[in-house]
Amino acid sequence: MAAALCLFGAGPADGQALLDLDLGASYSLPPAGGAGIASTYVNGGLRLAGPFGSGGYLHASGFGGLALNEGGASWVSVLAGGGWSQPVSPVLSIGLAVAGEAFTVGDPVPYRAAFARAEPEIRFESARTMVRLAGYGGIGASEVTVIETFVRDTRFGRRVFEVGFPVATDLWAWGGTAEVEQGLGMLTPRLAGAVYDTPQGRYVVGRLGLEVRSPGGTFYAEGSVWDTPDGGEASVVAGVRVSTGARSSFYASGGKYGPDPLLDSPAAGGVGAGVSMGLAELGAVPELSWRVVDGAPQTLVLELKAEDAMLVECVGDFTGWSTVPMRRDGDVWVLELPVSPGVHHFGFKVDGAWYLPADAPGVAEDEWGEVQATIIVDDPDSTADVTPEADVSSRT
Repeated sequence: MAAALCLFGAGPADGQALLDLDLGASYSLPPAGGAGIASTYVNGGLRLAGPFGSGGYLHASGFGGLALNEGGASWVSVLAGGGWSQPVSPVLSIGLAVAGEAFTVGDPVPYRAAFARAEPEIRFESARTMVRLAGYGGIGASEVTVIETFVRDTRFGRRVFEVGFPVATDLWAWGGTAEVEQGLGMLTPRLAGAVYDTPQGRYVVGRLGLEVRSPGGTFYAEGSVWDTPDGGEASVVAGVRVSTGARSSFYASGGKYGPDPLLDSPAAGGVGAGVSMGLAELGAVPELSWRVVDGAPQTLVLELKAEDAMLVECVGDFTGWSTVPMRRDGDVWVLELPVSPGVHHFGFKVDGAWYLPADAPGVAEDEWGEVQATIIVDDPDSTADVTPEADVSSRT
């Protein structure tokens, strides 16, 4: 199968679904000591991603790779999945990510597989430190066509026959991951470890990665050390994505990719590059979104779309009028903090300058002439007023 073309992609903007077209080329190397040949591919596919419900998202994609060299195996893949995340306190959230994929690889060794994965997680975030604990479960099936050669004496002389036999295999894996990351300006180092049990045996991996984000693009590099049922493996991959327009980018990645415990696939190398182009934006995109999560105390969740910002901070009466840094999640900046019932005023500082988006609710000037947004947080123990004038606690 062709090497992965990119290590990361643009996530859906809050409130809308994005349809993207990816076109590129890649060069893959077979596993060391394994079957197969080095192959060159042209690749293409569509990606659709968007939000779903409260704190959820869905995504689907279809990709294919056409082998350009003799003996290379063309492939087709379809992937769908989604996820959900919900804060349970200002610093703690729980979530679940699921995905299913089916792919097929053509001659000279036909192979196909279908599988599903699920990862429940607990995430702790404070300031720019994140700790994530996640479980892992996967199940599926694969089938490879094994070619056997027979030599027979016939009345026409000795003949060679090739017969293909499908060999099916049940797939499963389960395990867990622990990960910690620390934001340091544009730099985000990550350290992670994971354990997987499979029919082949146990996989253990340690990962060290570094992500660099800037207004113009993103760079990521990761090194991994694996202990597999077949022995030790080491992998190093790196990738870059550079914005070339409002909805277009160039991406490239390469290295030695680690094994997949669920598919029982060994480590292999490859490089790839391509362009990603936005075809459609479906749904309205609020620049500012907010919601209140019931609890003791209630939690206010603010999300501000500011894709080119280096630092976004929130200032309001619920912060004591002190600046509180927001956490970047793709092009959206997020803040969760406790809030009491009543009328609240707030605004933002983007790269040090006061900022209020055009769709901010209840915009008014204070006694110093500064504009502020206004929201009303209902008391969860009181009866809600549902008249249009008073129903301002819903998402803007």
